[in-house]
Amino acid sequence: FECIVVDNHFIPQANAQILSEFPKTTWIDAGYNSGFSYANNIGLKAASGQYILFLNADTLIFDNTIKFAWQHLEKEKSLVAVGGNQLNENKQALPYYRTLNDVRRDFYIVPNKAIFHNLINLLLPKQKFSRPEETNNLVGAFIMASKANLLKINGWDEDFFMYAEDAELSYRLSKIGKLAYFEDVNFIHLIKENEFRRTEYSWVNRFSIQIQISNLLWVRKSYGILALLVIYLNYGLLAPIFWAWKISLNLLTGKSWDFDTKNQRIFGLKVAVLFRYFFRILWLRKGPYRIKPEENIDQVIKS
Repeated sequence: FECIVVDNHFIPQANAQILSEFPKTTWIDAGYNSGFSYANNIGLKAASGQYILFLNADTLIFDNTIKFAWQHLEKEKSLVAVGGNQLNENKQALPYYRTLNDVRRDFYIVPNKAIFHNLINLLLPKQKFSRPEETNNLVGAFIMASKANLLKINGWDEDFFMYAEDAELSYRLSKIGKLAYFEDVNFIHLIKENEFRRTEYSWVNRFSIQIQISNLLWVRKSYGILALLVIYLNYGLLAPIFWAWKISLNLLTGKSWDFDTKNQRIFGLKVAVLFRYFFRILWLRKGPYRIKPEENIDQVIKS
């Protein structure tokens, strides 16, 4: 096999030690950081093999898992892509969304009551497949597919800068064949921290801005305008209700109206940023969709 590294932040000679130890590595300077999809497509075009494995930089491979993934694709021609099961450093399974509907259900922020969750489950039911290995959502840290099938769907969507591009790719791949996870295809995902991860978490403030902008773009591209509008309606209605509830509770208990409203403030700021991108996402204007530093509310609050 061949190993191709696409470097989104190339520094001359910084890769010298790696290339001296692995001289057959193809190292490509992407020129600038236009995102994960952009870099993946550069690697896809440069690759000469029949099958392509997209592998994150923060991963470790063991037990010949690449060979096992290849064998599954070779054996079962109905498969168009195989994903890897994510493990931590101790080789324990990491949680992930098994299907695309599992991901979508988590976008809706409603009171944590059974009636609301049942409604969402009714709108986005559990997706069933012909066998337990099958899925429609592969984690982007490890995806293997044939080059022919990847080119057939025009590769990765470069409107995505970071996050949700794997869900969107999985959606398009699932239209031409089956996707699957197998018990013998495992890898370690170290999940390095980055500037876009959330720093504050609550039932309402469960998303970081970059992740959610990418998710909204994926929903619009894969499921259309109505699906996008419903999510925006959810957030737009929730923001004032969330504030009204907290202010009322504070006044009823004899506290200042703005006592302990950090959660409300963070959510309000995040919703405001999401609405800045509303028309851009609605009309599918070209990307990449990368947020500005001042829009990265988790980091703004942290600083």
